[in-house]
Amino acid sequence: MRAPMNRAETTQRRGGRGLRPAATPLEIDAGDASYVDEDDRTVSKSILLVSFFQIALTSFFYTVVIPTSRQYAESLDAPDNFQAYMVGAAALGGAFMNPVYRWLLSKSFAGTMHFQLVCMQVGSLLYALAQVADKIELLIVGRLVGGCGSSVYPIYQYIAEEVGKNHRSEVISMISGFGKSFGFALGPIFAACLAYVDFNIGKLEVDKETNPGWTVAILCLLQTILVVWVFPRHGSRLIGKPKAEPDLPQTSAPVTLKERMLHLGCIGFLVANIAVANAFISAWQLAATNVVQLKFQWSIQWSAVLVGGVSFTPAFVSPALGRLTRSKPNIFQDRGIVLWTAALQLCTSALLFDYGASTLAAVAYIVGGLLVFNCFTVLVMFSLSLATKISTVTEVDKTMSVIGLTTILRALGFVLGTYLSMNALAATFAAGSLAMLICTLLLHSRLKAM
Repeated sequence: MRAPMNRAETTQRRGGRGLRPAATPLEIDAGDASYVDEDDRTVSKSILLVSFFQIALTSFFYTVVIPTSRQYAESLDAPDNFQAYMVGAAALGGAFMNPVYRWLLSKSFAGTMHFQLVCMQVGSLLYALAQVADKIELLIVGRLVGGCGSSVYPIYQYIAEEVGKNHRSEVISMISGFGKSFGFALGPIFAACLAYVDFNIGKLEVDKETNPGWTVAILCLLQTILVVWVFPRHGSRLIGKPKAEPDLPQTSAPVTLKERMLHLGCIGFLVANIAVANAFISAWQLAATNVVQLKFQWSIQWSAVLVGGVSFTPAFVSPALGRLTRSKPNIFQDRGIVLWTAALQLCTSALLFDYGASTLAAVAYIVGGLLVFNCFTVLVMFSLSLATKISTVTEVDKTMSVIGLTTILRALGFVLGTYLSMNALAATFAAGSLAMLICTLLLHSRLKAM
């Protein structure tokens, strides 16, 4: 077994710049407290905080436009249900940029994040200016350009490389689980608050439809300052590099064809889990906004508070589960959490069917949305963590890249959330949950860290 590494050899002390590869493996005393095992590596809190803000900002970019997207499209005389394509265009932009992300990540993590922020900033400005230009095409272009920077793939790649397996579930649940929930929740709530901001600067109108664009542009500027100040500038040690460096986990790959196929099947299942759960998250967010506004006759503000409030609850659930996987690894394993979450998700889908417009039906819908949204988020977090743990060192960068590519299904989720009826969407959630549960049961014995 390879000896643990010296933290002094792997961590840059100056400026919180994270990890860098050691030049050669070291012969050390395993009892020396100054040495840290490969699986126990982590990064500084300042880097984790900036990573959290980056993921929160990408999620905020997705959801801040949802409460007013229908009204904005109608104000520009767009076709019916145009908001589905307007909101979902962001997912297409992120997926198409995957090859560019891989090249940028091989050069610099910080540089990749700067590229993301510029894309989101320019796209958001185009979105806000569509009203002045009176062009619905500018809405789509703005969301596409902004979507080019709204992928979480760069942060996932950084965590997969620089955080050891013993901490990875907890870090992903905190950075991604909490970060996504914070962004998803803050978006609609911010949109609700900005609905009261309405003034003109010459021909430029700042109102509830355009405020989301201006807000994201300002937040991107603030995040740029943090990235310059804190985030590591080195590039990926896996993408386009030899995969046998002494400081990388040298997990043995399966040798027989059967083992290889089963191994790839497990990775493929986890990637599919993430893709489907992300699509369901998007579908519920847009569908819930429409249902509570049109069926239950809630205002824009209250619908935003509901969607934002539900979206924020995984911020407490995911980190709590992440801590349990580290404190009690024999009891709370990633695969067990994925299994029970899929089962709960299947059961609670029943609450999302159309039971009328009564108060009791509204309560059932809200409770069902609360439960399934948490299930979707937990599935994404722990499927992601598990995928990084069962992937060999030669597969980690490819796995993260494919997971980044699956964001394209967010666009499908927004379309499903707009066009499907309550019953059809609930049935879709139930069918997807059943498939996840069956596959998890079949592959359960193999879904463990190698």
